[in-house]
Amino acid sequence: MRPINVLDLRDTDEIGGPGKTILETGRAIDRGRFRQHVAVFLRRGEAAETPFIRAARDYELPVHVIRGYNQYDPRLVTRTAALVRDLHIDIVHAHEVKSDVIACLARHVHRVPIVTTLHGWIGNSPKQRAFIALDKQVARRFDLVIAVSRPIQQQALDAGVPPAQVKLLHNAIVLDRYRRSHRPGGLEALVGAPVAGPVLASIGRLSAEKGHADLVEALGLLKTRGLHVSAVLAGDGPMKDQLAARIRELGLSDRVHLPGYVARPQDVLNHTDLMVLPSHTEGLPNAALEALAMDVPVLATDVGGTPEVIIDGDTGRLVAARQPEALAAAVADFLAHRDAWREMAARGRAHVERHFDFQARTRALEQMYTELVRPVSA
Repeated sequence: MRPINVLDLRDTDEIGGPGKTILETGRAIDRGRFRQHVAVFLRRGEAAETPFIRAARDYELPVHVIRGYNQYDPRLVTRTAALVRDLHIDIVHAHEVKSDVIACLARHVHRVPIVTTLHGWIGNSPKQRAFIALDKQVARRFDLVIAVSRPIQQQALDAGVPPAQVKLLHNAIVLDRYRRSHRPGGLEALVGAPVAGPVLASIGRLSAEKGHADLVEALGLLKTRGLHVSAVLAGDGPMKDQLAARIRELGLSDRVHLPGYVARPQDVLNHTDLMVLPSHTEGLPNAALEALAMDVPVLATDVGGTPEVIIDGDTGRLVAARQPEALAAAVADFLAHRDAWREMAARGRAHVERHFDFQARTRALEQMYTELVRPVSA
């Protein structure tokens, strides 16, 4: 019996939550039974040294580049199908709108079971909203649709995906990688300046849906009330310049830092007193899992699958999205009752250990793969 060959399709240069899941699956999966490949879509002339590709190679995953003249080149479909044929792929696993569409079309050229994981949709623009509508239509054609949270599972069902084809499989983390080390000076090295405590952090792409603008406004409100905290907004993205300008307008430049992309969230969390996730939409946030695993209290917005991790008043605090005043009030409560917040973090860590362990997630994914295909004889 040869291993079941799985091809993960990826259409971004970033790692992010979905990328971490792909990478950690490659390390945790039973390599005696499965062989995982990764294919990345690139445009002509685009460098094949992206953060995700470098990370995949570090994880010793076979990486294949599929190039097109532009991101809509129809040859991407035939080239994907050819790769599936040449590598004797048994399952194609897509992870975003473009890879979903290509996987569906490529199956008409070379037929194998196809899987998609719905990590969550971002609809900041009319174009993105059109892609969401397209993806919901395409999802009906998959043999297996994996939803990372219950709200996404329900959205898939509402979109007409047959219930037998939809499975819930939460995001998870490798718990042993998230332990506080208390190394001094690490945060100062990241931001290039001393960081006075208490320290708030928000880790993620600086994009509108992540709600960082609301957090900056909340920090401004806290300042007017004489409550001073430092904040590290770790990530990169299209909102960075706008956020930096607003930080200057509010006179927060000495307290709010934008260090850019941070490869290891642990390097920030080691020195963080409170994680704040002010998102407008979420699938199931890895950042919340990572923070709780490192005993960092979490304040988050009540969106998407976040309440499956942050149970309000038990494993953390939830507030309404798009409400800077609510964020400011919750941060003020943290400053006044830190022991209670630390107790919530301890319960949160136990919750993550029970329900979001990556080894358990991988065993469930292996079972799903096995049910899709018959083991192929050598």
